Amino acid sequence: MLKIAGGIIVLVAAAFYGWRLSMEQQEHLEQLLAMKEMFLMLEGEISYTKTPLREAFVRIATQNKEPFAGFLKKAAEGLLENRKSMGDYWRSLVEQEENRFLFSKEERELLKRAGENFGYLDGQMQLKNLELYIGQAEVMIEQFQKELKEKQKLAQTLSVMCGLFVIILLL
Repeated sequence: MLKIAGGIIVLVAAAFYGWRLSMEQQEHLEQLLAMKEMFLMLEGEISYTKTPLREAFVRIATQNKEPFAGFLKKAAEGLLENRKSMGDYWRSLVEQEENRFLFSKEERELLKRAGENFGYLDGQMQLKNLELYIGQAEVMIEQFQKELKEKQKLAQTLSVMCGLFVIILLL
């Protein structure tokens, strides 16, 4: 009886782990969409309202959700205290905050590159850069969406299979 109860607990824990991995993949997609949304909002702030970067970061942070809200607040605060260029500061901020994002290395690099030209270029060049990064983010989102269901199903199946394997070993 005790072995059966232990087996059920192991199987439930393994299924929960697979579900958690699946939800993490969903959160990854939501963060990619939020990054694209942040780029679009920045584009709007620069092109239509001609808002300074610090103010734009604060406005977008209030409209965005975590992890980008906190990231943009720190970027806005850093603009006041920053002694180095905006691009260098943005890159270091992405590196400091990288644990808050579920991004792959390629996706983190996109976020780093997006901020490299803030403050250097005129408004039109910044808009062109943002359009480029929006396009790249869209490609990453499409690619991730194609793989998402397959990855979720694989995570759930493998976790349950590992749980069954552990049960067999324990019996």
